[in-house]
Amino acid sequence: MRDINGKKIKVNQDVLVPDPSSKFGDMWQHSFQGVVDTIREDCGLVTVVDGDGDCWDVEPDRLEVV
Repeated sequence: MRDINGKKIKVNQDVLVPDPSSKFGDMWQHSFQGVVDTIREDCGLVTVVDGDGDCWDVEPDRLEVV
């Protein structure tokens, strides 16, 4: 899977998660930097863990590798 800039996303990478969008049904409150926990090829999502230890499933093309 690749990020918004075409960079390959890998487990344990730092990524920027964008501001939430009602279009995607996002549940987080604001943009944040997190760490890739799981790459879910089966459903096309990347699980990102934030600084509080909460997990969020995000479309890879919305992420930006730091």
